[in-house]
Amino acid sequence: MACDATHDNKPETAAGRRLVNWLVTPLASLVRNRNLFWQLLVRDVQSSVRGSALGLAWIIITPLVLVAIYTFVFGFVLKSAWFSETESSVVVPLIYFTGLMIFSFFMEIITRAPEFIHSNRTYVTKIIFPIDILDWVLVGAAAFKLAAAMILLAVFLALATWELPVAMLLAPIVIAPLAILCVGLGWLFSALGTYIRDIQQVLVTLGPVMMFVSPIFYDINQVPEGLRPVFWFNPLTFILETLRGLLFFDRSVNWVAYGGYWLVALTVFYCGYAFFQRARRGFADVV
Repeated sequence: MACDATHDNKPETAAGRRLVNWLVTPLASLVRNRNLFWQLLVRDVQSSVRGSALGLAWIIITPLVLVAIYTFVFGFVLKSAWFSETESSVVVPLIYFTGLMIFSFFMEIITRAPEFIHSNRTYVTKIIFPIDILDWVLVGAAAFKLAAAMILLAVFLALATWELPVAMLLAPIVIAPLAILCVGLGWLFSALGTYIRDIQQVLVTLGPVMMFVSPIFYDINQVPEGLRPVFWFNPLTFILETLRGLLFFDRSVNWVAYGGYWLVALTVFYCGYAFFQRARRGFADVV
């Protein structure tokens, strides 16, 4: 009887092992190839400024110029509804800057992903090369620029309010599920873009649309109530509203919604990886 029970449990054990392997594999590949990941990440970041006189300084200069522009336009020319909710008019441009830096992070990944396999075609033909880490590199490069922008945001916020922005410590936690979701989308779009070259043009064209249907220049409460559920389907809405609330309006994180966002992000992550693994078999034939 004991032998029969052990035999009956074997299929369940095997199924559980396969499930664990499926869940761990995307992360295990990154950990196993972490040195290669860092080398490719440094190369990708450097390639974005290669040939320029100032080099990596542009990663700091670009956000600085944006802060100056937003301070003038939204601090002196236009008046936002957020002026009545903030203590200083200088804070309002930083609210816009916060939204745009998250949007830029997202769109850089989405628009680069369809061409990323073609751009790294030399790796695709190498049988032992783990090409799934290329999308980790893509997200890592965008995250590096986002981190530089966040440091500047923290400095300017401290200067504007004369207080240390302690809530900034929670910002990486808020953004983490968006990064995981972007890895999944990166796998999806890089696989599709390898076969369908028009995918990149479609995503670039939809960029301005995505900007204005994301609550970057307005609060979600300004959207007509009947349309708000549609806006919440936007993957940027929850992140933007939560990050803005933490940094500028002394609001707490809705942890229930945050947990739900993680579930969606992980679903996209694993589905994107599964699609990429299935599609990668034909990459060498089309690049």
